Amino acid sequence: MKSAPPTNNEEERLNALDRLEILDTLEEQAYDDLTLLAAQICDTPIALVSLIDKDRQWFKSHHGLDVRETPRDVAFCAHAIHEDKLFLVNDSDEDERFHDNPLVTGAPHVKFYAGVPLYIEGKYPIGTLCVIDDHARDLSENQKQALKALSRQVISQLELRIKVSQLVTFDHLKDEFISMVSHELRTPLTSIVGSLSLLTNTMSDQMGKEAFELTDIAYRNGERLINIVNDILDVEKIDAGKLELNIEKHNLNEVVNEAVELNIPYAKKCECSINVESRNDHPIFVNIDKGRIIQVMNNLISNAAKFTIANDTIIVKIETEDDFAKVIIIDHGHGIKESKKSDVFERFVQSSEHINQKLPGTGLGLSLCKSIIEKHNGIIGLESTINIGSEFYFKLPLIK
Repeated sequence: MKSAPPTNNEEERLNALDRLEILDTLEEQAYDDLTLLAAQICDTPIALVSLIDKDRQWFKSHHGLDVRETPRDVAFCAHAIHEDKLFLVNDSDEDERFHDNPLVTGAPHVKFYAGVPLYIEGKYPIGTLCVIDDHARDLSENQKQALKALSRQVISQLELRIKVSQLVTFDHLKDEFISMVSHELRTPLTSIVGSLSLLTNTMSDQMGKEAFELTDIAYRNGERLINIVNDILDVEKIDAGKLELNIEKHNLNEVVNEAVELNIPYAKKCECSINVESRNDHPIFVNIDKGRIIQVMNNLISNAAKFTIANDTIIVKIETEDDFAKVIIIDHGHGIKESKKSDVFERFVQSSEHINQKLPGTGLGLSLCKSIIEKHNGIIGLESTINIGSEFYFKLPLIK
């Protein structure tokens, strides 16, 4: 018997196998289906997905065989991984490498072996998909091609495992980054913006014009950074399914008016005003998270302020429509092209090419609005006409 020597890149090959984190794992249907097909197509009693470890061969799938591993020095597959094509032993009794092999002279009495090496990352042969019979024989050309095709499916499963592992690692790193953003950026930013706000609001008379303008620029950019951080944190909560709502009964008229009041200073910076119109004198009650709905209003009003023409008025309407309360924010800007309407609620998509560059957005606001409204079992949408303006609206279920 001749044992197969280590491969030329043995250390790298074993590292690639370790990266799979697959050795000694439980059986999986995907691999078992492939060995079943291999055995049926090649008409053999045994088919294996065999992985060659440092001192053993271990079977991820073992159709027709009870054992899960054998020593490497007796493994046919240890020879097969030296090839870059189908490794075929038609009659082990006639092959000096195998005629006295314990797997030939004893169970499972391997007389015929055909194995296709499994190359990970295109260069590391970590094992084989093989078929075994207890009498000498050959495979037809169609069977050989089918076995090769099935081996490619095994490789796809293995590489998918690597990608999933990478995604899990990335997700963990992302969580750590989000935590860092939350604790290491938002807290000091809030302090900085608070200090700058105090300077601009209480000490403007003591500062020269140039100093005041620089302080105001720093304040506005600090606010923008806080908004970016908050948007990133909200996106993370949505992706993780952890965006919690504090649902309570509210009069929507009061909530909308509060949101408008909060946005009047921002509208002034954009050289426009806001007017609220309501068709209902009576209260409109809805079950909502007040803070999140104000967040939606903030995004929609700030967008309208950025895109509307100077010295114009943003209209905010409150209506009822069937079983819904409807809030509409109307701007008189450049409008949105028909081809872009379906994309404006996607992440990092700007809703217009004509943006006030002094007050740029993050590209996350409308996507967050959509997620928040839909979590309220509501509907969000828009209507827009080029060179006339846009109407963004959202609907919330009324309390009957």
